[in-house]
Amino acid sequence: MNDERSLTLVRGTRGMTRRRLLRRGAALGLGASALASLRGNRVFAVQEGEPVALTIWLEGEPGAVTAFSEIIDEYMQENPNVDVTLTFFGSDLFNPTLVPALNAGEGPDIWAGGTGPGQPAAIIEAGHALDLSPYFCALGWNEIIPEGIVNYTSSDGKLWAVGDSVESTVMFYNKEIFEQNGLGVPVTWDELMTACGTLQSAGFAMPIGLGGADKYPISWWQSLLWGRYAGPEGIDNVMFGDGRWDEEAFVQATAKLKELNDAGCFGPNALAEIQNNVEARFWRGEIPMVHTGPWIIGPGIDAVGEGINKFSAFQVPPPVAGTPIYPTEDIGTGWYVNAAYEHPDVAADLLDFVFFRDESRQKMLESGDNVPVGELDLENVELPVIVQEVFALSNEYRQNGTIHAFLDTVTPASMTDVSYDGLQAVLAGQMSPEDFTATVQSAWEAAKAENEHLLPGGVTCS
Repeated sequence: MNDERSLTLVRGTRGMTRRRLLRRGAALGLGASALASLRGNRVFAVQEGEPVALTIWLEGEPGAVTAFSEIIDEYMQENPNVDVTLTFFGSDLFNPTLVPALNAGEGPDIWAGGTGPGQPAAIIEAGHALDLSPYFCALGWNEIIPEGIVNYTSSDGKLWAVGDSVESTVMFYNKEIFEQNGLGVPVTWDELMTACGTLQSAGFAMPIGLGGADKYPISWWQSLLWGRYAGPEGIDNVMFGDGRWDEEAFVQATAKLKELNDAGCFGPNALAEIQNNVEARFWRGEIPMVHTGPWIIGPGIDAVGEGINKFSAFQVPPPVAGTPIYPTEDIGTGWYVNAAYEHPDVAADLLDFVFFRDESRQKMLESGDNVPVGELDLENVELPVIVQEVFALSNEYRQNGTIHAFLDTVTPASMTDVSYDGLQAVLAGQMSPEDFTATVQSAWEAAKAENEHLLPGGVTCS
């Protein structure tokens, strides 16, 4: 089932410096008269009053009102000649519907989709996605989108999607339990292990919650530790170079994950635990820590109300002394423009308004619907304290470089299947770290042979 909403409202202007105006006009080949008209209207491809229709497909509940839909309303208030139609699809219908529609020339002008291997790569290869790199450079997106995200939304020097819905993972913890047991925030790996032991002695059977029965929460730890040991460059060297997943860094990282499990940090049998139950028990004060993402904060507020102030978060300490903290970061969505759309400048202008305008970024943050890419300005944003703390953790260490929060979203599905099953086997003592990484490498090689992996990315602005 899908739902269409035609949003037709009216819009004013957004201020623009002359430098940005000239950069934009030069990059897009606009003449002096077009540049002059830009002063009164950000939509630089639309002649006076020319009606422009633009359709957007995205996943969501029919009729949903979100920060995104409200920002689209604002865009059209400032551009009354642009009529944007939002079409919402259930998650089970979006992917099967998109490709046939694009192939038939009936697809959307903009759509929100995945950025990993598989369908996105097929869409790009078929020529359906517009190269956004001219706008990336001319509109200053290159100054906001982190290089690590650009690398995974581009190939052949071309940007295919605007990354969005940034997701990260941190260690959430119960401040009250820590204080009652004389614990501070661990800043070294030894201190984290000591905290596990202290909490076990205090009667907490599972110091760090882990829903191992669901498999994917173990892969969050895999992503974190593999990234911490190899660093951003080491991960990219495997993804896009001649590196291997069975290198010593990944073996050691997997051994460190098993060390946590064998020490009882994940409880007596994490493989029998369901993640939703683990997170619910965390909010009830039965589990002191859980490594997950900020999406749990909303349910937490629902569960404990003002008691949310008893909770906070910290970055997992470096597993190797003296190494940097690399925050985890991945995007949940990429925004594509149809290469056949006759008003690409309008589509780019809309993306610029939605994802790079300060007011839009603030609205998305405050709504809890979305975390924009790049450094976050938290000074004027009204958010629960715990949310601000989580975002501040990423901001604080982002200059070190970022690593993947979810390797399973950027590696081939066949490799993910092997990783999920293998991680459970490692924790169960049925597979060694060496055998696990060798199995993952074999799956990686097979997927690469079938061209199921991401191509090297990166965009250079002159």
